Amino acid sequence: MILVPIVGTAADPKVQEKDVQKKSSSEAKTSNEPFVGPATEAKKLYRRYKRSFDKTIVAIACVKNPKCIEPEDEVLRYSKEALGILEKLDTLAAEGDVQANYYRGLIAFERMKYYDRQAEIVTHPDFILTNTVFRRYAKKQYLLAEKHFIVPAKIQNPSACEYLGNLYLTTIVGNPQQEKAAGYFYNAANAYIEQGNQIAGAKMYNAMKDNLNPADPRIIKVYAKLHNKEPIATWRKLPEDLVQSAPKKAQQH
Repeated sequence: MILVPIVGTAADPKVQEKDVQKKSSSEAKTSNEPFVGPATEAKKLYRRYKRSFDKTIVAIACVKNPKCIEPEDEVLRYSKEALGILEKLDTLAAEGDVQANYYRGLIAFERMKYYDRQAEIVTHPDFILTNTVFRRYAKKQYLLAEKHFIVPAKIQNPSACEYLGNLYLTTIVGNPQQEKAAGYFYNAANAYIEQGNQIAGAKMYNAMKDNLNPADPRIIKVYAKLHNKEPIATWRKLPEDLVQSAPKKAQQH
């Protein structure tokens, strides 16, 4: 009798487990999730807020539709629900919860963009007051986003750093702060590359090039990391063995 060794196949649970682990690790490297691990209370609150906010928008649109039944009540109900969720998120953020600060900053960033878009739409002189109100709301959300994103950015969370970089490029509170934005893009690039997310790192590299001098050392460092090479400092003295092995220039006659 010939004994044939048992080889693991796709049906083998151990093989499947290894495949799942490999897939998970590769997905983690390219994941756009700002935090690794199961959903925390802060993330759950953010998702609940998004649902309530979206329902509020639908209810507001329904007010103009005569077929809707008591749409004003729907607006009030969902608005109150969203406000309550925001208060819970604010409480967590005030206690120093990093993820709560991130998601609170994300909400403020999204609302800032919304108010800014509305201000750009309302440009007629007869509605200048409405435009002013939208601008004021956008500035308020800008400051909130900055306040909350700084907390996770201090621990080099790449997503928070990226949002801060984009925040400082806006003109909502004044001229774009390109140097400040590029600094956060640099931090985001390093963190993304360290996580193995080369695509996001390259995106931050391009953002740095758009806002810094191309010869800036930070751009060179990120480029070197993306290509798995250490940046060469031209002012450093080369080792003796390299100098001796270097080909000599041909003498001109």
